[in-house]
Amino acid sequence: MDILDTSAHTKEESVRILSKKLEKHPILMLTGPQGGGKTTLAIQLLSENVGAYFEGRARSAQPVVLIRKDIAEKMKGELYEKRKLPIFEGDEPVYVDVSLYDQVKLLVENIFDVMELGEPELVRQISLLTKKIGVVPKAVELVASDEELVKRRLSRHLDAKERLSMLLEKEKKYGIESNLWGIQGAKVTDIINRDGVADYDEDQISRTIKDFDRVIPTKDMTLIEGLATMIEISNNENKESGFLVLHTDEGEKIISDLVVGKHTNSLIGVTLLEIYVGFRQNRSLYRAYKHARKGKLEVIHSYTPTLQELAILANPWIPPSAEPTQILSSADVAAAERFDVIVSVVEDDGKVESSSKKRKSELEEIISGLVEIEE
Repeated sequence: MDILDTSAHTKEESVRILSKKLEKHPILMLTGPQGGGKTTLAIQLLSENVGAYFEGRARSAQPVVLIRKDIAEKMKGELYEKRKLPIFEGDEPVYVDVSLYDQVKLLVENIFDVMELGEPELVRQISLLTKKIGVVPKAVELVASDEELVKRRLSRHLDAKERLSMLLEKEKKYGIESNLWGIQGAKVTDIINRDGVADYDEDQISRTIKDFDRVIPTKDMTLIEGLATMIEISNNENKESGFLVLHTDEGEKIISDLVVGKHTNSLIGVTLLEIYVGFRQNRSLYRAYKHARKGKLEVIHSYTPTLQELAILANPWIPPSAEPTQILSSADVAAAERFDVIVSVVEDDGKVESSSKKRKSELEEIISGLVEIEE
């Protein structure tokens, strides 16, 4: 797989490099971490020569597949299978023709996302499909420096509507089929007619800096200072806050800003991971994602009982219970397993729960010392 460092090139240079690859390879697959430039550059690449733009809808690092117009038409005329539908005409089952084009779209949208097979598997499966028409897809991994990736993720909502509007204009101008419903921070208002762009509604989760009430820089901040600030925010504002810690052989270090969430839909943990770390799909027995950092990641966030209880009350599938709300929620436990990270939650009185028993003891000791200092 080729690698393109988009932080080492201007946007125009990156577009020229990828345009040449699309001329040579009729199916271009862009992979890489969030902020690498996949969506932005793919939209810039759209022209009269492109027939389709497919993007995965998974939570992290969606792959982008561009299909040249001549090959898109050829794939539409190539039968992949006659698929049996769960309906009948009399006693006979009904079948529908599925083209090679349909199957590639299905792979990107459903099989890759739902089963979270990972980018290498997606490349492999599409390559197997297109082999029968003599086409070899080209996969290019878009990367950038850590600093540039974080900078882009923090500001990606600023031009989301502009990028999405450009996509819709090019779709109509060049007759391109696209499956993109939104870019983090903006959405297509009319998906059927592919028309109109708007900000996410207040009750939707965009996973951008718009989910934060504010961001507090942590440069030179110690873990004790970070925990003290977080507890203070809980006590004074009843808002969730959190930060990321990286554990290595050299010790532990805060590697994100300390972010304060809004009263609703803050999703501190997931948003922190996506902005400051970035994850790639990596299907294994116990988890679906992996990160590029060396060491063990930890999400530390505060516990805000009002938000937790409202979330439970709003979910009709959770039966009423007299039991107190768990500090470490089911979402925290699932995230720890899914992303292979430690998730630790701290109450406003300093009580701690963690997905790691060892880490729980360590934080309890740190916070008990913090309480003694305050007293």
